[in-house]
Amino acid sequence: MGDCRASLFDASALVKVFSQEPGTEIVRPYFNSESTKYTTPFCFYEALNVLKGKWLYKNQLTKDEYLSAAYRLSIWFGASSRKVKDIEFTEPMTFAKAKSLVELTSLDLSDCFQILSIKDGYFSPLYNDSATILVTADKNLSIAARDQSLRVWYLMEEPAP
Repeated sequence: MGDCRASLFDASALVKVFSQEPGTEIVRPYFNSESTKYTTPFCFYEALNVLKGKWLYKNQLTKDEYLSAAYRLSIWFGASSRKVKDIEFTEPMTFAKAKSLVELTSLDLSDCFQILSIKDGYFSPLYNDSATILVTADKNLSIAARDQSLRVWYLMEEPAP
């Protein structure tokens, strides 16, 4: 806390923030204490889809819990991230960079767009202690992001930054 930095929350972290599951008690206080936090459109929609699956297919959320979590996530995204000028996911050069990362890492395109968002997006000019932190519960993404020299908090095994 206190650093001037941004935190990018991926879908795995957002689901833990907006619903109750292992890791919630670790990531939610960090989320609530960070002043500059955002997500990508991919992560927003992916998190909504995961919440839907927790309700419809896994019976981990009631309908009311699902609707509440989706509503709070949507309100937060609209207020914090929707207008952040980010990379253009549909640009051929952006897709080519993401495709190269997929081939290098075996991550999916969504995860690779997150890495590119940190490297080339709105908050990319931040560096050193102010560099954007990727907040994730996805171990493979955390490893690949570190291999790309990004700051990462893998919340399932590491203390909060």
